[in-house]
Amino acid sequence: MIPILVVAGPTAAGKTELAISLACALRGEIISADSRQIYKGLDIGTGKPSPVQLELVKHHLIDIVDPAEKYSAGKFAKDASAVARKLSGQGKTILICGGTGFYIEALIRPFFKEPASGEEEKIKLRLRMKQKAEAEGTESLYQELSAIDPQSARRLHPNDFQRVSRALELYYLTGQTMTELLSCPHGESPYAPFSVILEPERESLKRAIACRCQSMLERGWAEEVEALLKAGISPDAPGMQSLGYREVIAMVRGKISRDQALALVIQKTWQYARRQYIWFNRRPAHIRGNPGTLPAERIVSLWRTHSARFS
Repeated sequence: MIPILVVAGPTAAGKTELAISLACALRGEIISADSRQIYKGLDIGTGKPSPVQLELVKHHLIDIVDPAEKYSAGKFAKDASAVARKLSGQGKTILICGGTGFYIEALIRPFFKEPASGEEEKIKLRLRMKQKAEAEGTESLYQELSAIDPQSARRLHPNDFQRVSRALELYYLTGQTMTELLSCPHGESPYAPFSVILEPERESLKRAIACRCQSMLERGWAEEVEALLKAGISPDAPGMQSLGYREVIAMVRGKISRDQALALVIQKTWQYARRQYIWFNRRPAHIRGNPGTLPAERIVSLWRTHSARFS
């Protein structure tokens, strides 16, 4: 089995900083497990590592698809596995860093097989959901999913059309919810994860989120969004469904003020962070705690003991 070091937790919890510190100590490289940082051009609003951080440690699976393209957890698992095998062959420590728990799960626990369904049936389903979202809003699909599969709904954002519609599609094609399908993984994982889950104190995380959101606007998030729109990227593109972009689009179009946009982004980011808390709280971890008090030296020591068992 291939040992991998997973650093996970809610947004603004300091995952990147800890992962870089560990990678420097362990001669490692980082595979980003962030479903938004995959998109090219969405830099400030997705909190991508800075140029200095990217110079310190090599990161993988950042800036790999255009904002108009769809990307899935299954695709991530395939792409991340290819990188992990390459790094393992080079004798490097593999670090998975991110807040998209579903992506991490897809990598370390093999997913179910894709249901064998006719392409015509899939097209009809997707058209129905697209038309419903256009007529009634994406939240109408979210309510539909909440009634069918509340567990999956709790980990998704109500405006995340791509993932909400995907969960509904699987249910209507198989008669099983995403939660049920994920409870019966296919095959055995080739990975032996060592998980470090960050659990910052909630009030301090709220403050960190507020500071981060304000900083992103000050560093040019609105200008980034304007450039994407001028380049022909649709506001409905998969990448533009990233957290906060809907509000910033409304701001640059003059529909809401900067202060209103900032307040909404902070509110929705905190709501998302709370869902992440729930998700990661239910996952096993070798180390779990406040990022400000987790000693990197102890993590390095425990990781070396863990990885030695598989060498």
